[in-house]
Amino acid sequence: MTRTTRRSVPWRFAVPAAIAAATVGAVTFGPSAFADDSHPGLPDRTAEQLVAEVAAARTDALTGTVRIDSDLGLPTLPGKAGGNGPQALLSGTNKLQVALDGPDRQRIGLMSDLAEYNVIHNGRDVWTYDSRTHAVTHGTFDGGRSDVASLVPTTPQDAARQLLDLVGPTTDVRVEGTGRVAGHDVYKLRFAPRSQGSLIAAATVFVDAKTGVPLRVTVDSVKGGKPAIDIGFEQVSYDKPAAGTFDFKPPAGARVEEVKPNEVRPALPDTPGAPGKSAAPTGGHVEPGLLGEGWSTVVELPAGGDAKEAARLMGKLGKPVPGGTLIDTRLLNVLRTDSGRVFAGAVDADTLQRIAAQR
Repeated sequence: MTRTTRRSVPWRFAVPAAIAAATVGAVTFGPSAFADDSHPGLPDRTAEQLVAEVAAARTDALTGTVRIDSDLGLPTLPGKAGGNGPQALLSGTNKLQVALDGPDRQRIGLMSDLAEYNVIHNGRDVWTYDSRTHAVTHGTFDGGRSDVASLVPTTPQDAARQLLDLVGPTTDVRVEGTGRVAGHDVYKLRFAPRSQGSLIAAATVFVDAKTGVPLRVTVDSVKGGKPAIDIGFEQVSYDKPAAGTFDFKPPAGARVEEVKPNEVRPALPDTPGAPGKSAAPTGGHVEPGLLGEGWSTVVELPAGGDAKEAARLMGKLGKPVPGGTLIDTRLLNVLRTDSGRVFAGAVDADTLQRIAAQR
């Protein structure tokens, strides 16, 4: 029996497919990887102990280079090829630079050939800058915190926290050996759905043996092949970044768009099935509806905004199915019903259509 819930949505997706939109990047590079073939001898840890360590891990300060390998099997998005935005991460190998200094300062930067894209949060200010279009957005927060990590999950820690939300009766959690990531000894913590219907076969979190910080996350599809998502640090330091890291001044001649207080969101193109939300929603904002539970959670997009964008793409990318139009990938399905409603989830087509029909 599906149900609608008001629990919080882990930013752009309510299911582990969120990792598909976890970060931004467009620089491909050689065969070096975050992990090596080492299997260090580490003290035994139970799955319960590792889950608790990950949940308790605190990384108030961090700098590093994150690499993302994506093989989602997404159809080509019209007009997106060669862009300098997060659509680049949907296929191939990409990387970005990330710096964190507590809840009030974060910087996410990507480089792509002669272009760059940055999201900078410093105190009450949040900026985005796209050098290719020479466009800047700026917003401020009247209260609370912006937490760019909630706007754009950019590290394995953010991806792992979404997996921790799934720990419960519907999830099998076990320790599957040890390894090394970015020069750090790690435990491999595997999450897998116990019920059928999910497109995710399993997800593995590589946990820093000393700090409990997730340094890498891989997501395997039930359709086989290499991981659909592999996001991890190539380099990482827990040292405090220099204060100037979070300074930003719009370049001369840049077009600056001011957004209303508490409504800032990075100027990132939406992708099918990626419901966005403001960092601090105002009373007029409508959250996506969540249907089902655990690995079979499905998002119902609110009318307008993301739903309108998804519906527009359906005509170009989707295929007809009974009762609507479907975009089918290795890790995410998006359904637009004949009545105009849009549903998305990391579930197979039959499950998605069944849950949509119950609405």
